Amino acid sequence: MTKHLFLFTITPVQSFVEQARKTQDLYAGSFLLSHLCRTAIKKIESDYSGCIIFPDIKNPSIPNRFVAIIDAEDDKLKGIGNSLQKEVEKEFTKIAKAVIDNLKIDKPNGVDEQIENYFTINWLFLPFDEKDYKQHYAEIESLMGAMKTVRVFKQFSDAEKGRKCSICGERNVKFYRMTGKEKDENDVKSRKLFSNDVHVVENKNCDPITLRYLRAGEGLCGVCLTKRCLDKSGFSGYQANFPSTAKIALFDAFKTLKEKNTDLSNLIDSDNYEPQGIFALKNKKKLEDDFKDLSDTEKQKTQELYDTLQKHKIDYSPYYAVMLFDGDSMGDWLSGDRVKDDMLKEFHNALTEKLGIFANVVREIIKEPIGVTVYAGGEDFLGFFNINHLMGGMRTLREKFDKMVSEPLKKSGFFKDESSNLTFSAGVVIAHIKTPLSEVLNWARKMEHEAKEFWDGTKDAFSIAVLKHSGEIAKTVFKWKYNSQFVPDTISEIAFEIKADRLSNTFIKKLNQEMLRLTDKDGKYTENLIIKTELKRLLSRSCMRVKDESKDDFEKRRQETASNLTTRLSVLLAEGETTDNFLSFLNIIDFIARQIKGEVQCEN
Repeated sequence: MTKHLFLFTITPVQSFVEQARKTQDLYAGSFLLSHLCRTAIKKIESDYSGCIIFPDIKNPSIPNRFVAIIDAEDDKLKGIGNSLQKEVEKEFTKIAKAVIDNLKIDKPNGVDEQIENYFTINWLFLPFDEKDYKQHYAEIESLMGAMKTVRVFKQFSDAEKGRKCSICGERNVKFYRMTGKEKDENDVKSRKLFSNDVHVVENKNCDPITLRYLRAGEGLCGVCLTKRCLDKSGFSGYQANFPSTAKIALFDAFKTLKEKNTDLSNLIDSDNYEPQGIFALKNKKKLEDDFKDLSDTEKQKTQELYDTLQKHKIDYSPYYAVMLFDGDSMGDWLSGDRVKDDMLKEFHNALTEKLGIFANVVREIIKEPIGVTVYAGGEDFLGFFNINHLMGGMRTLREKFDKMVSEPLKKSGFFKDESSNLTFSAGVVIAHIKTPLSEVLNWARKMEHEAKEFWDGTKDAFSIAVLKHSGEIAKTVFKWKYNSQFVPDTISEIAFEIKADRLSNTFIKKLNQEMLRLTDKDGKYTENLIIKTELKRLLSRSCMRVKDESKDDFEKRRQETASNLTTRLSVLLAEGETTDNFLSFLNIIDFIARQIKGEVQCEN
């Protein structure tokens, strides 16, 4: 038998995962893709004694691809590849069937076609010698890239004429719930859906397809219904009640509430209330008007939680955050360009192990009340954060990556350049709970790209965008740290000082007015000393004396705060490429501080 290097991929990835209207859709897409790739990995291990190079199969979140080594005769390779492909296709079909069967509904014509034709699976074998692992790995990646430039597809038999899915907008609606004004199913099919091959549900919250799965006026294709109702497939380990953006925004408030009133812990952890209804009540709205589909019990429990939050004067914001990060220059690392000669395979094995350990730690860190993890593959991550814990969470992840991945690999002697490090760049978006999730995810992807392209192109940066409910957008981008000082720590410190009324935000407002006068036509400043002196003066004047603080203590704190923040902010001003980037940085800090302080009224 001949030893072969094997590469297997499932696509699409980004569209399958990120085409989502709910956080549950997003999580389901990620979970399902990991499951399907794991299905192929288990088969190659059990049936063909394949040795997986990466990813780490023990990791709950694995990517859409894997690399393995397998011993096989050349005339058996096509059969092995086809069997793995068929196993994945069969598994996806089985899952979709289980969802529909457990919902106890009829399957419209065309659903099977949508499921069977959705994923594109590519695989490739390459004979290789252990001594030439680096060369063969580069070759197999190149060949796979060439394969993906040509996509084989099947034409749908009905040419897909009809209304498109509310989530993906690509495939025909196969499941639809009528609105309150729609009464005649046949009329809806002919005038709105333009197809008779649709399972139409009445406008009432009842089994088998409850409003949790399909809202009034919403229509889903077979693929998106499978994602939305994945809990009906019988998966173990699947999180059926993934928190909504509104609940994530309430994480910190609920933590405080549990500490003050332990009797509400079970209610907070249940599904017997509507988190978004709490924000509606804060805006003086009535649940009867905006949430007509809620049961009387759900309305009562929502009102009870709102009243208790008010009673204890617990602040909460209608904003949450999404973070997306991806390892920097991973192609160079995996191809061996940055790894010492003849050590690539050992590096791949070690990297797989370290990333798997790191991914497990990430899931342990990013959980309530800090946030919730959608996907943690090691060198990439997608998750939600409560705004109160965003900066601390960002800093912790970046620091842990250094300690658990980059530093151990460097100490093992893999790196060709001892001054280089494994890093990641992140895109972060702070958004209102009513901003469409698809828009937030698009911005997160855009911010990640801007972080990787920042200034000198060395990456290892993060970019933040704030999508205000008013439509205003602010964004900024910086390296993770300067002079060994993490930038998120600076954001946290200033935001805390403003929240605690120890520092006024007037220095930010004044700088916005003054610095624009000192910039040239390219948005850059030239008077370093003047700006640094003015920054220190404004910071000193913005320090506020707190209750029971002596005059001497206040004076000492004011001098220390002004000196410390002037030093740190001066570095960011110099490194921030443009004055606008620096001012946006300060304005975003001010926005975060006002949100966690509860100063900003919950917006409609």
